[in-house]
Parts: sequence; C-alpha cells; structure tokens
Amino acid sequence: MSRWTLLRSRTIYHSPIATLVEETRRDPRRAVEVPLFVLKFPDWVNVVPVTEDGRVVLVRQYRAGTDAMTLEIPGGTLDEGETDPAAAAKRELLEETGYLADELIFLGRVVPNPAIQGNYCHFYLAPGVKPVGPQHLDPNEEMSVEVVRLEDIRRMIADHEIVHALGILGLLYAVDRLAVGR
Repeated sequence: MSRWTLLRSRTIYHSPIATLVEETRRDPRRAVEVPLFVLKFPDWVNVVPVTEDGRVVLVRQYRAGTDAMTLEIPGGTLDEGETDPAAAAKRELLEETGYLADELIFLGRVVPNPAIQGNYCHFYLAPGVKPVGPQHLDPNEEMSVEVVRLEDIRRMIADHEIVHALGILGLLYAVDRLAVGR
C-alpha cells in the first residue's frame, strides 16, 4: 500500500473556520482516478478544567449540527497565526468560562476524522483552575458554565448527558490520568 497521488485540487468553499476542497487522486493499486472531498480546519484544542475541590468546569451550548444543546469541555480552534496549542487551550478556557489555568498537562492528540480531515485535536488537563472573571465569548457564541463532580463524569457519559465525541475522549483521558495520579 502507498499514498495516493494528488492529481487535481479545487477549493469549493472557504471560510475563516473551514475550507472544503475537491481533490482527484490516483489509487496506485487499481490505477484509477478517485474524486474525494477534504475538509481543512485549523487544529483544535480541548481542555478539561478541574477545580481544586475536584469539580469539572463544562460549558453548555447550542450546536447546529444536531440542532441541540450539548454539554462539553471548553475548546476551540487555534486562531490564525497561533502556533502553540497549549496557549490556545488557556485562551479558550478563559474566554469560554472565565476560569484561569496556571498549569496545563498534555493528554494527547488525535485526528478527528482522517477520512476527510487532516487537522489535530489537542487535549489538556487543567488542574486547580480558578474563576477570575466573566466569559469573553465571540459574537456567535452563547454558552453557560456548569460545574460537575469529577466522580459523576463516567455516569454522565453513560447516561448520554455528554455526547460530544471529542469531549468524551478528553474527559476519559483526564479521568484516567487523575485516577493514576501521574
């Protein structure tokens, strides 16, 4: 098996947060041209903020994809020109929740959907976060802050109170890390 050769590429749609690209690639095994669509995003960050008394700071917000309110961990994209995912995680946490992280622990990174995306989602644990002020949301954001007990996270996932796949992954990374005490 080998990588497929890019023959043609055409931008279909571009916005500040996503670009849709139509590509034609050659499948070397079958020697045929294959049309594909790729979504290009900046890298994403997700942060699991935990207070000194062991509570997790979450946000509830409307999501157009499911037309529903979802309970999630804070996160977002790296802004244009931003290269440090940890700095973006601290910024997103403060903007979305008003909580400050003095420390971030890297938990891992994943490619959200390698079939059509190439960006990474970086996960961080922020232990000992403290509220320092109000939220500073983007004009198109509206969210409420909810604080839940760390020991309730697995039940909330099992009961489908938390359904965002990347949020669940970040929470499970953090719960496992905290259980091990590393």
